[in-house]
Amino acid sequence: MAALGLASAGTAAWAAGPTDAQVRLVTEACPDVDATRLEELIAIELDTVGAGQTLCPAVVVLACDGDRVAITATEAQTGRQSRSEVLSRNTAGPALLRLLALSVSELVATSEVPAEKRLPPVREPTPMQRSEPTRRFRATAAASIRRVARPATWLGRFALGAEFAFARHFALAIEGRGEIGSTATSLTTVDWLVAGASVALLAGVGRGAWRIEAGPGVEVGLVKLSAHDTATGAKGSSLSDPWAGPTGRLRVIRALGSRAFLLGRIDGGWIVQRVAGDASDGSPLVELRGGWAGLTIGAGMLL
Repeated sequence: MAALGLASAGTAAWAAGPTDAQVRLVTEACPDVDATRLEELIAIELDTVGAGQTLCPAVVVLACDGDRVAITATEAQTGRQSRSEVLSRNTAGPALLRLLALSVSELVATSEVPAEKRLPPVREPTPMQRSEPTRRFRATAAASIRRVARPATWLGRFALGAEFAFARHFALAIEGRGEIGSTATSLTTVDWLVAGASVALLAGVGRGAWRIEAGPGVEVGLVKLSAHDTATGAKGSSLSDPWAGPTGRLRVIRALGSRAFLLGRIDGGWIVQRVAGDASDGSPLVELRGGWAGLTIGAGMLL
């Protein structure tokens, strides 16, 4: 009875095909639908789709909302309902009426089939999307600056890295780098040559083309300090020592297409394996100890 009540809000008509199945058609907010012509087409389709079946009278409601037409068919005897939806985008006039008639007739015929055996009507199949293969390896190349030592010294560095994503949000990153710089002291100038490697465990989340990652790590390296000859005639010398310490990093990745990406990173750490360069009289020239901070920009590729 609820379905019959909708007739007062729209246009109602009856369509009957040679199968003797009567369809009461109700249209709601469908000014572009020629109800009279649609009834004729429904009668023709009922004779084709319902051939060999005994179809019960039904009330069919068409509710239009933009380019969507919702179709509800209610059997007059049992009150059982079946629903479907038609997208009228890029379809109008006779083509739309033909599509609606076919949808209504199939829905009425389907309502006679037990529910467990029904298949939902499909009007606009969605093309199957080809999934991209999961890429677990990333290779990176980056340039950066780092502020270290006492007195404070800027080091320029270049790094190559490799990463393995072992879970959706986690990756293991390994990086090797070389650094150069110099420190001007009151006695002389000290040149720096640093080789190092780091490993870090990163956790990250992404949305669209962007991804943010952060995590702890550890870094080890070998530093060579070379003091210039002084103006007073003192000969400069050099020393090489290892250094190490914990690190932490925060980085942002911006994808460029399906495989390439750009990255920006802020990292820092604490040097626990101290390296010091002293003058001949024992006074300190430079020390590699304590905290440090760095800024990195680079690019990479998914492999």
